[in-house]
Amino acid sequence: MWDKIRFYIPFVWRFVVLRRPVPLIYGIALTDRCNLACRGCRVNNTGRPDMTWEQVVATMQNAWRRGFRELYFSGGEPMLWRDGTRTLDTLVVEAKRIGFFHVHVYTNGTLGLATSADLVWVAMDGLPGTFALRRGDHFHEVERAVRHGRHPKVAIIYVIDRNTAPGIEPFLQWVQETKFPVMGVMFYFHTPYYGRDELFLTAAEREPIIDRVLQCIRAGLPVINSRAGLRALKSGNWPRRVPLTCVMDVGGESVCCRAAGDVCVDCGYAACTEITELRRLRPSAVLGMARYW
Repeated sequence: MWDKIRFYIPFVWRFVVLRRPVPLIYGIALTDRCNLACRGCRVNNTGRPDMTWEQVVATMQNAWRRGFRELYFSGGEPMLWRDGTRTLDTLVVEAKRIGFFHVHVYTNGTLGLATSADLVWVAMDGLPGTFALRRGDHFHEVERAVRHGRHPKVAIIYVIDRNTAPGIEPFLQWVQETKFPVMGVMFYFHTPYYGRDELFLTAAEREPIIDRVLQCIRAGLPVINSRAGLRALKSGNWPRRVPLTCVMDVGGESVCCRAAGDVCVDCGYAACTEITELRRLRPSAVLGMARYW
């Protein structure tokens, strides 16, 4: 705890007051391999090799020396990663040994939630019919993994696209009424990495959907996004390429995410607006971010 306090007091001063691009969050995409073939995703099963144990450990050590203190693992599907007898959880343990304050994992949930990560983000984009339009007929596998995986801290990422947008309210109501054991639901928008496709929603089309999500917050439904973060996403008034985050894959390091620069105008990563609104000291963003620490 004292290590966190000693780090975060000067961090807040540099980040909020001096507005410097200080490092904080580091991501590692361990593998492109995935057991699903979701619509809108083209980073799965590209044929590129996984990162090795040595590469990942060297990356974590380098990130820690540079000042990053929050870490996440993603893919592909990170639960598939292996190097000999080492698994994803071996990496989680090593990350904590190096000194990272929190370790998060992003997964599709079909392979279970057996990890000692501090928080597991599971992709679920609606109830069975809606979910299938993006990820295939795997809803009940993911539901069982969350209900019976017994991980103490799980949150949902719901990607809104042209097909999944109608399912927002029914899914939130289901989460609440069935006492689904999650912190809540974080909404992202489909980001067109490879050009504006049939799933893409324009800024004008996103606006009424964001209003619906804000109404869900007012209704007490389990939305993780802050009001401030959603309003920034709606207005587009937030800086792209959040400089305090980097991500590494087998091909090298990128700032913020692995997409090409021209996709930033259509970015739907709501986590980025949460960070920018935290920097602006919006109360709902500050309170929302506190739940991760």
